[in-house]
Amino acid sequence: MTPPETAPEGEPSPLLVERHGRVATLTLNRPHRRNAMSTAMLGRLDHELRKLTDLGGDAPGALVLTGAGGTFSSGADTREPDWRDLSRRAVRRAHFRTVFATLHEAPFPVVAAVEGYALGGGLELALACDLVVAGEGALFGLPELGVGAVPGGGAVHSLVRRAGRGVAARMLLIPGERVRADELARLGAVERTVPDGGALAEAQALAASVAAGDPALLEAGVRLLRDSGHLDRTAALGVENGYWWQAASAANRDPSPPSGRL
Repeated sequence: MTPPETAPEGEPSPLLVERHGRVATLTLNRPHRRNAMSTAMLGRLDHELRKLTDLGGDAPGALVLTGAGGTFSSGADTREPDWRDLSRRAVRRAHFRTVFATLHEAPFPVVAAVEGYALGGGLELALACDLVVAGEGALFGLPELGVGAVPGGGAVHSLVRRAGRGVAARMLLIPGERVRADELARLGAVERTVPDGGALAEAQALAASVAAGDPALLEAGVRLLRDSGHLDRTAALGVENGYWWQAASAANRDPSPPSGRL
């Protein structure tokens, strides 16, 4: 495992790690920059996610991702000194893509707790989670076109799939467009809204409830969710069948229930 890049001297760790029982919480910790994702933050997030997924039987039952200081993340840190250096941007992008891949392969569900802003890469990170809990006034947006970029972490695909093409087009193409959490909840991209300031507590309670389930069945369920949601029905049923047998075997259940019963 490649060691993560460290934060600049005198700057606190860009990521906080907590574990309470079967729930782990990773907190983006650059509140003075609205948790803009620096190279050091992305490296640490990549590193800590892989550590959690490599714990085997000691892995958490669920993970919460959140941000310090009342905001989730304003996206990539465009004020980094080497922002325009293509090779360094490629390093950040590699970290980002690894983070998304690790989230997709994690054997436990991941819950985003969103307050304030989730913009650009911050929105992509939230939508890469299995469930999104947000303060009702949280704002989501894709400002990339205005800073000389396009989204590169799957946000457009995720928005089209979870909320529809119309809202994806608004957020991508209209300068300064921000969509509130309560609207995204009505469209299906946010699973639960709470009064502002309550997203983390709600997300951790939700994660604890989920994590109380059988670990083998929980892993099969979350992998089924991620691997079948984008497929047509025939392909999805094939994936579902594979995970059904996996879960039945892991739980040591009779794989041939009586006729007429599940």
